[in-house]
Amino acid sequence: MLYSTPHLRLFKLISVLLSTVISSSIVQSKNLEINAEQRKEVVESIAQIIIENYIFLEVAEKNATYIQKQLKTGEYNKIINADEFATKLTLDLQHINHDKHMEVRVNKPEKAYSEQEQTNNPHLEYLKQEQLENYGFKEIKILEGNVGYVDFRYFSGFDSAKATVDGVLQLIKNTDAIIFDLRKNDGGSPEMVQYICSYFFGEKTHLNSLYWRKGDRTQEFWTLDELPGKRMPDVPLFVLTSKYTFSGAEEFAYNFKTRKRATIVGESTGGGANPGGPIKVNKYFSINVPKGRAINPITQTNWEGTGVTPNIETTASNAFNKAHTLAKSSAETYRKAKEKIKAG
Repeated sequence: MLYSTPHLRLFKLISVLLSTVISSSIVQSKNLEINAEQRKEVVESIAQIIIENYIFLEVAEKNATYIQKQLKTGEYNKIINADEFATKLTLDLQHINHDKHMEVRVNKPEKAYSEQEQTNNPHLEYLKQEQLENYGFKEIKILEGNVGYVDFRYFSGFDSAKATVDGVLQLIKNTDAIIFDLRKNDGGSPEMVQYICSYFFGEKTHLNSLYWRKGDRTQEFWTLDELPGKRMPDVPLFVLTSKYTFSGAEEFAYNFKTRKRATIVGESTGGGANPGGPIKVNKYFSINVPKGRAINPITQTNWEGTGVTPNIETTASNAFNKAHTLAKSSAETYRKAKEKIKAG
């Protein structure tokens, strides 16, 4: 996959990182103007790219036809600002495919790149940024009732993040219930989803599959056989969601929900299940194209367009209090069960 991250998040973050280097280039990027010839070039290039890469060929062909028609009928004639053009193209593409992972973005103009920028490694810059963000882990604490709480904002695609995950789970390994807060999590690496989920299943479990159009292949994700930390296959789990919860974060919730391993509390999620990555259109534009789709082994479908429906629906703002109340009760039951086993 990857879902929205790291590819799409990297796609966005690189733009942010580069745009902070030279202030004059920020102005150039925001004021970049395009003419009719450039608009035509971009539309034709995007049409070809999505036909060659988008997971659903028939939809891709409809997408291509639609934006070409929009160009021909003059719908783009008055758009001279590159950012506005990218936004309009994104809206037109999503009008047909309803796929929130497909997005057209403006690259920083190559002529504005400094020599230093051209030699920088964007992935290294991205790694540094994630390290500063503690790989997305915002808050870890033990709540009343011996309930572990983990608020994290994305699923990192870097192997180095696994040590942080291990440390986080080490802190809550002796709790009697756990709340994962994904209300502000926009997704990420399927391998990291797999890694974290593996801690909460005792038997080897098929979590998810990704079908890729290119090569007509299916990639399966199972729980891992070996982990450096303690597995917690029986501890009660609660996952908080909101309409912002997206992509890989949705898979995390969906994996647990379909296996009846966790209780999902909050709002229906954003509805993005088609992984992909950015493709360069020209030196000024790129497009994120979903190249695959998720297939859950239980439902044989996914959450694309519908989102993950919570077990307990409530507002995002009320989800924490609701889940904590439920978690305290579950923790007490779990604690008594452990004590009974110890007593023989």
